[in-house]
Amino acid sequence: MSKTYYWLKLKEGFFKSLAMKKLRRIAGGDTFTIIYLKLQLLSLHDEGYLFFEGVENSFPEELALALDEDEENIKVTLQYLESVGLLTYINPNEIFLTEMPSLIGKETDKAELMRRKRARDKQKAVEDKNGNNVTPQLPDVTKRYTEIEKEIEKEIEIEKREKEKINYQEIVDLYNDTCVSFPQLTKLSDARKKAISARLKTYSVEDFKLMFQKAEASSFLKGKNDRNWSATFDWMLKDANMAKVLDGNYDNKGGHIPQNNKVADKLDESYKMMADWAEGKE
Repeated sequence: MSKTYYWLKLKEGFFKSLAMKKLRRIAGGDTFTIIYLKLQLLSLHDEGYLFFEGVENSFPEELALALDEDEENIKVTLQYLESVGLLTYINPNEIFLTEMPSLIGKETDKAELMRRKRARDKQKAVEDKNGNNVTPQLPDVTKRYTEIEKEIEKEIEIEKREKEKINYQEIVDLYNDTCVSFPQLTKLSDARKKAISARLKTYSVEDFKLMFQKAEASSFLKGKNDRNWSATFDWMLKDANMAKVLDGNYDNKGGHIPQNNKVADKLDESYKMMADWAEGKE
């Protein structure tokens, strides 16, 4: 399986933009600018999204921990970015940095290898044309590069087919049908598809179903905690969080086996029939 490398593309006019000039003129503006850049880097793998995971009491406090910055400076930066349209709150537990989609660069290690090979081939062709190639031709090396390229293309095609097999909507429907106490999911972004795909490499659809059932049965994840924090779909899809939910870390104390609504209704109906039968026996 290939790796994907990400990088942040800083625009040439970043510091010349009116929003950044205004930010830097505020007392402590250079610090706020650095925090904005750190936020961009933090959101890189999630394509501009930042999620509150409930580790600290508030979103700014958690970001301060993640970025090693002062909480008050985080609050000022978030307020300013929101005021100039560089940040928007999807919900209290999810932030989106609006410029990030155009600033993200990414490449798989296989694509990088192919790019370097093409560059070498191009350079070799130029040298051969100019008569500057003093290195004897090495057929075995050329053959090896051809084999590598074919292998890479084969793996890319396999990955493409695997992605096409994933029924993302099935996971979304499972969440919406089961987690009725949570906000319904309406948008299936590329970041969410990527998270679903990553988790399906380790977990089955049944594991997703169980996780959603456990989340719906958990008072803590639904906001009954001292932080007034609630989990979200994106929070559940984080690798560590999915493992903790499935391990039962958020189950109610003395709780019951979580059931979705349809199963629970059938159980209630069965219990009622048993009770009626017992009463008739008496």
